[in-house]
Amino acid sequence: MITPQNNSRPQAFSGFLEDKVLSRFDLSQEDFSFLSEKVWIIQKWGWDYQKAHDFQWKATQFVKENKSIIIFIFCTHPHCFTLGRGLQKHKIPKDLELIDFDPHLKRRLPFPLYEIKRGGGLTFHYPGQWVFYPIVNLMSAKTDVYKIMNWVLEKSKQSIEKVFGIQNLSHEKELLGLWYENQKLASIGIAVTRFVTYHGMALNINCDPKVVEALSLVNPCGLPGKTYTYLESLVKETSSHHDQVEGVSPLEENSLFWRFHNSFLEDLQSMVSSEQPFF
Repeated sequence: MITPQNNSRPQAFSGFLEDKVLSRFDLSQEDFSFLSEKVWIIQKWGWDYQKAHDFQWKATQFVKENKSIIIFIFCTHPHCFTLGRGLQKHKIPKDLELIDFDPHLKRRLPFPLYEIKRGGGLTFHYPGQWVFYPIVNLMSAKTDVYKIMNWVLEKSKQSIEKVFGIQNLSHEKELLGLWYENQKLASIGIAVTRFVTYHGMALNINCDPKVVEALSLVNPCGLPGKTYTYLESLVKETSSHHDQVEGVSPLEENSLFWRFHNSFLEDLQSMVSSEQPFF
């Protein structure tokens, strides 16, 4: 795992979170690192979804007051589903038919379900999935939520192409997300409160049999479960790196997960070092 080069603690940090506050979210100061005074990184693996969700909300309040600070949260979650306020069908082309989540299925779901305040339908998380939550003050960054979503998707696409040589990835489709041809590799949904973003993107890295079975019951983002694919599957099918997949657990040092994550962090470090704007 790469540690950002500039790890000195900004002055604003001490006023933000004390140890007793961090512990409520199952965090410690060791989970934080800093690309600069204004760009903070959190890396937390196996993070309980509810605690991560609650911390995001606290982070939005901080970034609302400290407008120039950006907090990038990278994490994984245990197996779970999340359910938003519903599919926004008025934004979807008429020739695409999406399936709403059936509330009667709640008792049949094999993983915990969290009902949250964001747009969209049902999504899923699991330990082999890379999750990125950007907490950004839109006014200070002089950007909008759509530019941030496209930036997250494009940076992820570039890292996958660079590290694994996989082509034919796209996020310029009618439906949001990162796609390989007609298969969905990553889902994205960013909410805004008082001009500060939260929620984010979930990239499927490792193929998890429990997830595959669970998706046969539901339609994440209104799509059939078989629509979803995994970086591991694409590497095996299309990349010269396929021989490095077998027998490597998701969070081993040389796993697909870390190779992607480290590449993504390196790009962020490079942008900060060259004073390049993110969005």
